Amino acid sequence: MANFRLCLFTLSLITLTVILQPFNVIDPKSATADVKGLATISITCGTRDADKLYTDTDNLYTNTKDPALHNLLDNCWWRFLGARDNIDSAGRMLSDKGSDAAKLAITRYAMPMITYCSDLSKKSPTVAVPKNIIDEMNVVSNDCQIILEILSNF
Repeated sequence: MANFRLCLFTLSLITLTVILQPFNVIDPKSATADVKGLATISITCGTRDADKLYTDTDNLYTNTKDPALHNLLDNCWWRFLGARDNIDSAGRMLSDKGSDAAKLAITRYAMPMITYCSDLSKKSPTVAVPKNIIDEMNVVSNDCQIILEILSNF
């Protein structure tokens, strides 16, 4: 069982690295990080990716001339802002209240906001959501999964 968890943990870190490479993100790192340090690093990465998603979506929302895309983004830009803030707050929760509180910030608040918009874009196949926005939603969703996996090792 311990080998399985170690393998899953290692796979999560590798996945995080591979996912972030297309976005030219340099991972925060530490050669001596413990589980809490790794959780903090993953939360930092998740916050940064969610901020990029929010910023790109907000810019598109502001500048698009496509009314259907504008309407879809109207339902999402503020959710992406909320997801970013909740991923960031998971770091404070981890320090102040422990891993269970940090998990709750991710599962109850951040992930549903990303999932809602991902589902909305799938339910609206006629709306041309740019690939970079879809990709960034997937990255943030994967970030949340990685954060949760690391937090489950406390």
